[in-house]
Amino acid sequence: MMRVFDRSQFRILSLVSLTIGLRTLGLFMVLPIFTLYGEKFTDSYLLIGIALGAYGITMAIFQTPLGRLSDRYGRKLIISIGILTFVIGNLICADPINIYGLILGRLVEGAGAVSSAGIALVHESVPVERRNISDAIIGVAIGFSFMVGVIIGPLLTTIINYSFIFIIAAVIGIASFIPLLMVREAKKERMFKIKSRIDSKLAVISIISFFIYFYMIVFYFYLPLYSLRYFPVNRFYEFLIPVVIIAGIIGLAIARPADKNKTVLFSLVSLVVLLISIPLFFLNNRVNDVTYFGLSVAAFYSGYIISETVFPTLITRLAPRNSYGGNLGFYTSMQHAGVFFGALFTGLLIVKINLDTSIMVLLIVSFIFSIVLLYFITHFREIYLARKNE
Repeated sequence: MMRVFDRSQFRILSLVSLTIGLRTLGLFMVLPIFTLYGEKFTDSYLLIGIALGAYGITMAIFQTPLGRLSDRYGRKLIISIGILTFVIGNLICADPINIYGLILGRLVEGAGAVSSAGIALVHESVPVERRNISDAIIGVAIGFSFMVGVIIGPLLTTIINYSFIFIIAAVIGIASFIPLLMVREAKKERMFKIKSRIDSKLAVISIISFFIYFYMIVFYFYLPLYSLRYFPVNRFYEFLIPVVIIAGIIGLAIARPADKNKTVLFSLVSLVVLLISIPLFFLNNRVNDVTYFGLSVAAFYSGYIISETVFPTLITRLAPRNSYGGNLGFYTSMQHAGVFFGALFTGLLIVKINLDTSIMVLLIVSFIFSIVLLYFITHFREIYLARKNE
């Protein structure tokens, strides 16, 4: 890896990846038990769904303004504020009094929307032709956090109560300050002016990301329902570990050729793989086979990790350097809007699981539409960075 990045670049990439990974670990820990925790406060699955996705809507709202503020005032300052907000939100969730307090805590938790600032900090620190690799490494950090989080979250419930998991998430959030403090940020980054215009092509890519994350949260909602047919909660790791590792290897393997003028190609590949995974995954309730189930989950993770590797690079190839934060902010805003509406949608249908066929058809149509959008802005030809903006 040091042959790809010099010592300074690798240091920043490692520290930012660790910061983002620790923060997302706190988010993922609560996913497998969140519905059960919500049932302590209400019997309304709609309200539980809103609580589950509430962090997504505030992330969607704050990603763009915080990204732009990071262009102006520096990445580290804005990321630090976001981590502090995340910690406060988790502490509220640990003792919310009622379901509305839980929703409030999730809203506050999501207000610390700093993913765009973190990615922008890395992208402006590494060579243009190495951004797919850097995104893949950040994606692996997030994927590893997910794998660890969904494993230890349910396991912790065997020795502590659900609310204490949010306290642990807050402590992990505080720990994410440590690598951030070690990052050396270039002073010139603080001199950037805030750019307000979002290019139409960037907006279209962001719409595609909305559908990807809508599918992601729907996938996570149904995953435990299907998984329980084969494994108890405390044994989910038996299939999650191998499929996440396989998907991570695929993502890293694709990152290098994607750097070599194949970003658009692998963006298309990611959408096609995700499209194929939709019927595979939702037909699990008709194909009672654990091997088939594992393949369907691996298909989703492969397509998802590939998309996380290549789509941010499309954004930074189109955006001027001094507006990375703002444009990546809009991109991640659309992602988390997808999280909120996906969770809301599944919350409405949670008592009618037999409607998963309708959800499958909706997702298939949305991904066909996404492929059409990708063709509309690229004609499936490579997008090259406007060097004058660098």
